Amino acid sequence: MPSFVWERDTEDAWNEPYEYEGQEQFHREAFKVLLLIKSHYAEKDMHFDRDEQSLEKAIWLIQIDALEALVDALKLTEEKRHRIASRLFRDAVETMDISAYFFLAGDRAKKELGKWYSNEVIPHRVFREFIKNFKCEGEAKNLSGLYSDLSKYTHRTYSAITKSYLLGRDNKIAYDGFSESGFRVLPHVISLSYAIIAALIKRFITIAENTQQIDSAKIRDIWSKSLEEETIPRRFGPGPGQLLRSAPIEFELKLDDAN
Repeated sequence: MPSFVWERDTEDAWNEPYEYEGQEQFHREAFKVLLLIKSHYAEKDMHFDRDEQSLEKAIWLIQIDALEALVDALKLTEEKRHRIASRLFRDAVETMDISAYFFLAGDRAKKELGKWYSNEVIPHRVFREFIKNFKCEGEAKNLSGLYSDLSKYTHRTYSAITKSYLLGRDNKIAYDGFSESGFRVLPHVISLSYAIIAALIKRFITIAENTQQIDSAKIRDIWSKSLEEETIPRRFGPGPGQLLRSAPIEFELKLDDAN
């Protein structure tokens, strides 16, 4: 059974950040998953010619770049260097998505592929517009929302920056980076980062399979070799054997008698 972090939503990760053992289990599993995926991509090392401008080469190059962003984000999160890690989230999404566009759009993407080989930037909106027409408008809106949320980290909005601050005496803010040991770093930020990384790894695997870079049998093998047999149970919550960090509000609902 895998770590519960693989299926954790970001709201829960932020609100219940003290699941340290579960997060450590996720880190072990995620490290193995990424390592095995990287080994799979290494099978095509020394395969492509320097001057080749094929679709296959482009997808391989782009997805390795996205994969390395996830590897770096995982390591940085473990080291509590969340500011740099958060900047990699949008980078990973944008990179893996453009590889999906090149593959799924077929002949429609040949022009953009040529531009990419000529060092031109392919905006992420090209992929979003393609998804809007290829799948559904709802999914395109969700993708746009995800990209917008991750962009806030890249462009350092107030909310993104203040995730590096905690509240001290007299309502004064304190920067977590002034502590070299990292003890000031809020556990909420680390918990949130792990949940995002889990979602992005699964997204990468889906795109890799859809672009024929890795088959379903290999994916099952990677999961099988990476996930631990026993899930470390959650410490906090309303379930059996769990702790409640605050007492639930008790109330009694009384209905007036109908006359």
